Amino acid sequence: MMRLPTHKKITSLLEFLKDQNINLLFIGTSRTLPDQPATYTELINRAHAEGIRVFALVGRAEWALEGRHRDALAELRQVLAFNASHPDSTFDGIQFDIEPHVLPEYQTKRGSVNYQYLQVLKKIAAEIRTSGDPLEFNAAIPCWYATGENPVMVETGGQRKPLSYFVLDIVDTVSLMAYRDTADRQIRASLAEADYAASLGKKVYIGAETSPPNGSTIPSEITYYNKGLVYMNQQIQAINAYFAQHAGFGGIAIHQYPAYRIMLQDR
Repeated sequence: MMRLPTHKKITSLLEFLKDQNINLLFIGTSRTLPDQPATYTELINRAHAEGIRVFALVGRAEWALEGRHRDALAELRQVLAFNASHPDSTFDGIQFDIEPHVLPEYQTKRGSVNYQYLQVLKKIAAEIRTSGDPLEFNAAIPCWYATGENPVMVETGGQRKPLSYFVLDIVDTVSLMAYRDTADRQIRASLAEADYAASLGKKVYIGAETSPPNGSTIPSEITYYNKGLVYMNQQIQAINAYFAQHAGFGGIAIHQYPAYRIMLQDR
């Protein structure tokens, strides 16, 4: 997951992705897509030539609130418009990283915020369907909605289940921020959503963190940054082996490119 590279850095980026056997790139589009379509076109075309899919990456926590749904839909329409005007270099998917749990309102109006969040996901899914664009709709969610110390349960439409299950009902795939520093802990943090995804014929990408530790924001036990690339690759191999035959497993999503590249240089 990364921001848009400059023209001269695209070659370096693609070489890195190929060297690490990466086949999917999440790239930010919010502030740059309208002004730099040629750069995105080049990146997408060259990535596709190497067998690498490209997803637009957008998201703000406030988009969960009904009054900001229009902003989320505007970002979607921007990507749909790009695809329509560049039929030979289209985004393969779009990830919405909307994290309602960080909003102040979540502490006092959790049920309402969760409901509004699910509604914006439904609006996005409906607009993609109406457009006819085969854009994969991916949502980034934390790993503790279903199996955390205090699971986030939602009751709506006559059903009561974890928030992450309702999200999976709506989207095509989920990127699960299962940020832990061992394969075993990542597997345990991901299994519930992977099982539920499989029951729907959908996939979960299991997230791995490489950002440097930063106090309580990024505790050392959720990132591989200080453990080294060899150790991280061993854990990723173990996760891949565990889920090799699992119908709900879509792969590992590594966050994020700059830190991952530093780890590679420091190995």
